[in-house]
Amino acid sequence: MIYKNSYFKKELRQAYLGNKISTNRKLASALFLGLFSFALYFVFQTLQESVLSDVVPEIMQPSFFSTLYLYIHISVLFNSFYFILYYDYLFFSEIRKNSWYLLIQMGYQPVIMFFSKFLALMYSVLLIYTVGFIVTVVLTFLLKYTFIIAYLPSLYFVGLADLFLVTILSMTFSLFAKTIINGRYWAFLSLVLIFILKLTLGQYNIISNRVAMQNFYNLFDLKVSVYWPVTLVIITACGLICLFRSRNLAKYYNVPSYSDIMPANVQLAEIDPKTGKEILLGGKLKSGWRSRIVDTVATVFLIIFICGALGFNLLIILINASTPGQEVSIRGVIPFVFNTNTMEPEIMINDLAYFQKVDVQYPINEGQVILFEDKNVLYVERVVAKTDNQLTVDIDNYPPMSLVGAMKKTITRQDVHGIYTGRNRWLGALILFANTIVGRILFLLVPTVLLFYQGQIYKYLKKEK
Repeated sequence: MIYKNSYFKKELRQAYLGNKISTNRKLASALFLGLFSFALYFVFQTLQESVLSDVVPEIMQPSFFSTLYLYIHISVLFNSFYFILYYDYLFFSEIRKNSWYLLIQMGYQPVIMFFSKFLALMYSVLLIYTVGFIVTVVLTFLLKYTFIIAYLPSLYFVGLADLFLVTILSMTFSLFAKTIINGRYWAFLSLVLIFILKLTLGQYNIISNRVAMQNFYNLFDLKVSVYWPVTLVIITACGLICLFRSRNLAKYYNVPSYSDIMPANVQLAEIDPKTGKEILLGGKLKSGWRSRIVDTVATVFLIIFICGALGFNLLIILINASTPGQEVSIRGVIPFVFNTNTMEPEIMINDLAYFQKVDVQYPINEGQVILFEDKNVLYVERVVAKTDNQLTVDIDNYPPMSLVGAMKKTITRQDVHGIYTGRNRWLGALILFANTIVGRILFLLVPTVLLFYQGQIYKYLKKEK
């Protein structure tokens, strides 16, 4: 391997495949990240009246904070995906291919080579992240939200720190992964590890708080979270491991395994002098069953996702097509998407409520919430009085300035279709999302594409094992 320029310049070109992707492509990637974050924000806005507003209000608010909060997470996901896709170019798998061996023999310093590789990669990551951050801010100006500059430095720093950590973790794991496919698994594990750390150490309690993030120093409040000291220890440990491990690996010539040099479908064996039996050499047999397990698990998950997505679409179609007297009933349970706030807090708007299907002989008591038909329209209200074959029903939540009791009505027992038994807020939000254009694409088009192109996907993932 001959380099016309310094090792740093070589790594800088390779960090984002400089021979294929120019600076313009990096800027295009940054623009894409900004636009994608902005579009995703609008998708979440269609789910305002759902459980998401209570669980993750930080991404549902009409503010710069929400768009940038989404961006810093999407940026980490994008870079992790890029690391997995181009793992062989970006990390230390080249040491096992002896790319460093001759350079070390020629006098290159492993420490300098490590920092050159890391800094070159971080330079490209930083460029894309910063430009994408600016694009997101500019796009949010179009929404005419109140611009609060105080939390911008905090959000920028959090996203940058995540990128730094996922990069150094992926580099460290690449020194121990003996195959490219295993290295990709470890790169994904790096992302999962960061998420778990932030969740368990209370860091999300700070970064999801728009008020707290207006003070940069709140990030380092050890009374709330010890995330940053732990992160500093991890980064220091990973840096030292990379320095010593890369130097030790590069000193020696790595002989390829039998499975790498033998032709396809050929195995090498030796005769055991004691037993006279043939013994397979190398890890080919071992890697074979591992590969089959991974392929089987991936196939099972793919089938589950495809069947689940298509089945969920079918359920949504059936629920939307339900008419009074012809409701969808699954083992005696009627699923019903509640579209008003008249029964809050018992049933929130856009919850998926469950009603036990009943006949005219089933006893109904005061205080129960029922699903009934009135003038060919389905309603959900609470029974407030009962006389013989008639029921008086009313809603729980009246709008402000309304006369309480104005919505009371009397129905017959034959009008009742079901009795309320429970709800699922997350399924309600999922159905609400599935009824959007993006949801239709995700739950219908994506499974169809995966179904027809799963063979090509497997070949791509397996070609560099």
